Amino acid sequence: MLRNYVVSLLFFGAISFFHTCSAQIQNNAEEAFKVSTETNKPVLLVFAGSDWCANCIRFEKRILSTGDFLSFAEKSIIVLKADFPQRTPLSAALQEQNASLAEKYNPDGVFPFLLLLTPGKSVLSSIIYRDQSPAQFIDEIQTYIAK
Repeated sequence: MLRNYVVSLLFFGAISFFHTCSAQIQNNAEEAFKVSTETNKPVLLVFAGSDWCANCIRFEKRILSTGDFLSFAEKSIIVLKADFPQRTPLSAALQEQNASLAEKYNPDGVFPFLLLLTPGKSVLSSIIYRDQSPAQFIDEIQTYIAK
């Protein structure tokens, strides 16, 4: 009985954690900018190739999926991921949205490419991922938010 209870707690805790993580990283640009405008938080636009770009995969593991970054993001920014996978199918609408974002913000097709945008969709800064720790990456974003 106790074993079943512990397994249930772990299972539902994991579901809750993954739901929280996925809820903080948007893939819908319209929704991300709506929330950005309502909360006056900047948008971190992440151009990624989630299933082929080694640096994108590393950035996802070392930054985007960490508790420190997710806690920071929840309080301070909206994260919008424009993904360009090669093996994972995306809906036509999501492909179109990501292509439109790339045309406007990443015409050279750089991956990963990170931009900090205002709620009005103006570029505050581009951010280069250089294998920083989550704390270093957060500090870098905070310097641009403070300006």
